[in-house]
Order: sequence, then C-alpha cells, then structure tokens
Amino acid sequence: MSQASALLDHVIRPVAQSLGEPHPILDEILLGAATLRRFDPFAIADDEGLGVFGISPILHRQVWDEYLAFDPERASRVRGFASQHEFLVNPDLELITNARYGAAVAISALEWVKPSWPRPNDADGLTRLWSSLLHIEEESYLARLHKALAPLCLAAPRGLPAI
Repeated sequence: MSQASALLDHVIRPVAQSLGEPHPILDEILLGAATLRRFDPFAIADDEGLGVFGISPILHRQVWDEYLAFDPERASRVRGFASQHEFLVNPDLELITNARYGAAVAISALEWVKPSWPRPNDADGLTRLWSSLLHIEEESYLARLHKALAPLCLAAPRGLPAI
C-alpha cells in the first residue's frame, strides 16, 4: 500500500465520513496538499503551514472562531479527533502530531467555503481554492500544487456538479 493510499484510506476518507458526506474534492485537495508537504523534496521548510496538510495557525483559529463556533455538533466531532490533554495545552501542535485532527480541520475549512467549490476535475479551481484558504500566492507553491492536483483531477468522477 502506498503512502498516498494509506493517507486516503486511513485518514482522509474516514475523517470525511465521520464529519459528513465524503466528496472527491476533499480527497483531491487534501491528498494534493499532503503530497506537497510530505513527499516534495523542494517544499519550503520555513513556511507557516503545520502538519501533513500545511494548515497555518491563522487558518486553524479562523476555522474554530468563524465556522466551528457556530456548529457545536461539528465542533464536537472535530474536537473528538484531538488528544485529550495536548489540545488544551497547544492546539496548533495537534496539526503536526495528529493527522486525523489535521484532516478534520482541513475538511472543516473546505466545508466553510463550500459554496466556492469548483468541480472535482478542475485542477486550476482546486489550486486557487486551497491556496486562498492558506493565503499563499507564491507562484512556485501554486505550480507545485497544481502539478500534484492535475493527475488526481484526471481520475475524478465526471459529471459531478459544482457545489
């Protein structure tokens, strides 16, 4: 089993299922982001993103303050992926040490902006969506993310409408 398959089968998809209806966009964006963070030897080591999905502390707080705070049931499910003690001491550390919690935050960030989702096979749109959430405009990052997403988008189911 490849690392990508393991990440999809044991982290991304089970977390997406727990939080609601899984969708190909979640698979594509999170696997694309993880590919850059995890497997790209040219990834910038000093960026602000944390964990396998590269979530910034700012986005982490925004998801909690501007989205999850207004959906207590979902907030409880996301919090359930975090460790009991460490989350209270240093919640950002959970993004680094806990891939399922990181996936839950990333999926919640995407759900927060769901009306702007492109079609699952739109690599340009998916690149813009994720980079806008991370507030990244660096061309080399965008090019690498697009390159990671393009093959995933080719395999995306056709005929799925934009959300």
